[in-house]
Amino acid sequence: MTIHWIRFILGTICLLFGLFFLVSAVIGNFRFKFALNRMHSAALGDTLGILGVILGICFYHGLNVTTVKLLIVVALVWITSPVASHLIMLMEMTVGRSTAESGGEQSDEQGFERGTVEMRRRALADIKKEEEEK
Repeated sequence: MTIHWIRFILGTICLLFGLFFLVSAVIGNFRFKFALNRMHSAALGDTLGILGVILGICFYHGLNVTTVKLLIVVALVWITSPVASHLIMLMEMTVGRSTAESGGEQSDEQGFERGTVEMRRRALADIKKEEEEK
């Protein structure tokens, strides 16, 4: 009987942990001003939020085939979500923000200046020209 209570308590703690990160990610996506900050909060919601919710479900149901499948889902999310977030971040750094999103500002709170983005664009264009000449 006590093992059921222990599993219930651990499952509830994991569910609350996961829900905290999922709710924090949603709030972060609405409150953060810049795309890189929003991307970071969404990535944390994916990895930690889904991990907590699925671990809570695994504790509730015990060890069976469904639990193993859910843990494989967690592993796949942990592999794909950071890679996708990293690629989105690289695209954002290469392309830069539109002036409508930035509100006319020249830099964001992380110190990335528009000049740096323009220099990267020019460097990429120069590399492409050199490759075409070869």
